[in-house]
Amino acid sequence: MVTRYDLWIDQAEPGRFVLNELYTDADALAAHRASAHFQTYLASINNLAERSAFTLNPLAFG
Repeated sequence: MVTRYDLWIDQAEPGRFVLNELYTDADALAAHRASAHFQTYLASINNLAERSAFTLNPLAFG
């Protein structure tokens, strides 16, 4: 399950957008990536825009 997503516009390059998604856990991310709508997105995104995907871990501090 996605718990949050944010869409950002690059201040230095207004035509660049960044979508940040936060999932409850690795299983939720895997389920999303296996979904039909995500597979449709993957099949068409390269014709529409540059795409870079990163999987990150939270950094604990404090």
